[in-house]
Amino acid sequence: MKDKVVIITGSNKGIGKEAAKQIAKLGAKVYMACRSLDSANQAKEEIIGETGNQNVFVKHLDLASVDSIQKFAASFKEEESKLDVLINNAGLWTKTKKLTDINVEQTFAVNVLGHHLLTQLLLDELKNAAPSRIINVASHFAGGLDIDDLNFKKRNYNESLAYKQTKQANRMLTREWARRLAKDNVAVYSMTPGFIPDTELFREQNVAGKLLIKMFALIEGRTIEEGADTIVWLATAEKINGSNGGFYNQRKEEKCKFNNPDDEKKLWDRCEKYLDRIKVNNSVL
Repeated sequence: MKDKVVIITGSNKGIGKEAAKQIAKLGAKVYMACRSLDSANQAKEEIIGETGNQNVFVKHLDLASVDSIQKFAASFKEEESKLDVLINNAGLWTKTKKLTDINVEQTFAVNVLGHHLLTQLLLDELKNAAPSRIINVASHFAGGLDIDDLNFKKRNYNESLAYKQTKQANRMLTREWARRLAKDNVAVYSMTPGFIPDTELFREQNVAGKLLIKMFALIEGRTIEEGADTIVWLATAEKINGSNGGFYNQRKEEKCKFNNPDDEKKLWDRCEKYLDRIKVNNSVL
């Protein structure tokens, strides 16, 4: 991975931090895109100390804020002309329904739309590095997507469903991105890290919820290292044994039950409609 440039969102903790460490060990230049700068800088020093790779950098990124995403992309472009791997890893699970600056439910904004905009803004750099890769961290815990009610105007807000629909969306948009970027030699993959109880994702759970998580972890739980392994493999392997746009688990492609090109295009168009509210070049593709 020497001479490769990699961005990992949400890499201050959990599987994102572990992926950053493993990729840094292989000699890549790693940009940690994180909301909490204090936590990210601490993680950066740990990664540099353990890997000896001085080319690890922190940049602020709040995926719920259009302004923050645009500033991150502009700052990255000032320093780099190419991007070999974009890892869209950051995720949110919250009990409280909130709307962002462009009137999008916060879980969807962070887990889906923010990464969608970030990817668009970095397309030139990804194309400059071709063959390059985009990796979207999704989940098996996915479903319930209502493309016509992403903001829960018709449905009662439910934190689990809000999270699940974003992970379905991640898998669907991965295939749409793969189709659109195939001619540019930019591959796009989604993956599941599995159920990882030792993560900040569940920090808002109550006592009963945390107890259930511990019980389920005894059956299905994976370590942070195990969860990050497929991310690192998709980012660094010379050849991926599977299809572009595929959904991967433990280094193997799995059949995705949400495979529907019409719905994928509809979801894409809905994301673009949200982004029409901001002045970005939405004809970039």
